[in-house]
Amino acid sequence: GAPARAAPDSARRTLLCTSAVARVSSGGSLEHRFKQGTDRVRQEAPMGPMSPEDGVARRKQAAARPSFTRLADPWHGVSLGGWLLLEPGPSDPLFERHPNPEDEEEARCEWDLMQILRGTLGDKGAHEVIQEHRESHVTKEDFRRIRACGLNAVRLPLGYWVVLGPNPGDPYVGPGLEFIDRALDWAEEFGLQVVLDLHGCPGGESGEAPCGRRQRPHGTWRWQNWDMDQSIRALQVLCQRYSSRQCVTGVAVCNEPSNETPLTRLCTYYGRAIETIRQCGMQADRVAAILPVFQRPEDKFARKWKAMFGDMHKNFCFDVHCYHCFENEFNGKTFAQQLRHVDSNRKMLQDYPMVVGEWSLSLGQATWATCGKMTDADVYEVFGRAQMAAFREASHGHFFWNWTERPDSIEWNFQLAYAKGCFSGPPLQMPAWSGQGEDPLEKYCNPAPYQDSRIFYGEKVCLRVFYGRYVDVWGPYVNAQWPDKGAWQSFAFCPATGGRSSTGGRREIRHGDIVYLRANNGRYLSVGPDRVVEASKAAQPSGRFIVHLSNGAGALQHRGVVYLQSKSTKTMLDADDAQDGIFARYCDFGDWQQFAVEKVPQQVC
Repeated sequence: GAPARAAPDSARRTLLCTSAVARVSSGGSLEHRFKQGTDRVRQEAPMGPMSPEDGVARRKQAAARPSFTRLADPWHGVSLGGWLLLEPGPSDPLFERHPNPEDEEEARCEWDLMQILRGTLGDKGAHEVIQEHRESHVTKEDFRRIRACGLNAVRLPLGYWVVLGPNPGDPYVGPGLEFIDRALDWAEEFGLQVVLDLHGCPGGESGEAPCGRRQRPHGTWRWQNWDMDQSIRALQVLCQRYSSRQCVTGVAVCNEPSNETPLTRLCTYYGRAIETIRQCGMQADRVAAILPVFQRPEDKFARKWKAMFGDMHKNFCFDVHCYHCFENEFNGKTFAQQLRHVDSNRKMLQDYPMVVGEWSLSLGQATWATCGKMTDADVYEVFGRAQMAAFREASHGHFFWNWTERPDSIEWNFQLAYAKGCFSGPPLQMPAWSGQGEDPLEKYCNPAPYQDSRIFYGEKVCLRVFYGRYVDVWGPYVNAQWPDKGAWQSFAFCPATGGRSSTGGRREIRHGDIVYLRANNGRYLSVGPDRVVEASKAAQPSGRFIVHLSNGAGALQHRGVVYLQSKSTKTMLDADDAQDGIFARYCDFGDWQQFAVEKVPQQVC
């Protein structure tokens, strides 16, 4: 599961997801991950004609894929996170009721919560709180309602301490096998399949909250801390105890293992885990072994697995978590790009034995300024239906995260999203696109607010940076702090030299033009001696910029992407998610130096 999930700010629709703090920039660089949840980072290939070289590469790739068969009844389910492994959102309202007495902040993981409970209530009081939570958080009625929603499976995340009891020094409460017993009883009563998910391994399969303990600073946890032998023991106890339970049709051998773990070691553990599952009587004709592929390219993982084990094992699947809200990649995607990425997931799922072990309706920041006049409800419906259609390709199915959540969090709360109709109905039929030029889906999702989509000198526009926020000016300071698109963030291109006229005498911005950028407060952007962009009271020679348009465009259009090159330093403007400010430091033409230019609607002006 993911760390604490936060609903979007209703006033600003910033959608600051999960355990990220109030600014993406304070979350650190691309290497610093709160939730290592952009599970897959993959290049989205153009959809043009395939070259002979492409054909050879694809045949080699296909040969390296493991053979697989789809489940006759793929899982169409929901996770029961927050019950037998505690997390702030899914366990709501437990964490809110027991904040840290020193600062009144909620704990970020079960380990920290248990330390708070033992420190404030004593061991007996802490045990009573956890027992009450386990008795009441998920009940028989939940299983009945899950089945009534048309779902056929539940995924049951649990910590090793629920199976074996906590290791010496670990503050958890356990064992608690009786709660797994009753979950399986209820599943059998209502005809639900169950995936037993060893979500938190001894020592932690990562240093993140989903395994039970969030360890900071980064580097505190090392992959060698993960006790794989004891993890195998936990799987052995689970599988021996429940080998005769017909409702158990899957066992996940860990959850979101850190990509610091060497791939060979990870695959070796997976091989041992499958052998343990089978030796305990859970045979391949009935129970699937679930192997997480987390923050690793799925093709590289599949090749390694095939090289090590060939076709030795049957009925296993790779577990991917398809989230669209974490890190710069997804915070910077427009709504159209998010929908295209869903389609790339669909294609991936066709190629490998897979389960989408977790997914949600949460979307990155740029979505909310690039969805035109769609309401929040419209966006969630389009996004939810697109994902449901794509996940039909998964050989082993999918599980929404999560059944329980804060009551106002539609992105993560299945019950709320289901009631709003986010999963029913036909998906949006997306227009074909070759991968060249602007995607026609962009025009559908984020149409120009005026009939003429060209950008003219003097017209108010906003500049969106690669991590989904818009450039703003406050006095002399230039930043990209907020995902809003308001008049206070507007700019106007002003000609620094003569320009070509368009119809009606208005002048459009064209590739190669030299411009000034005037902010809403009347100041002009300029490059300071330290190559930090500042806002000057008057146009300066250091504030002249050469416009470079991407995709070979001649004239700048609404939604167009530009590079702005300082005439004085020859470097490109860039934004930095880990540092306040706009800069002019490098001569590259990178994605992180792109600015999307969008017209400001009249009502905003």
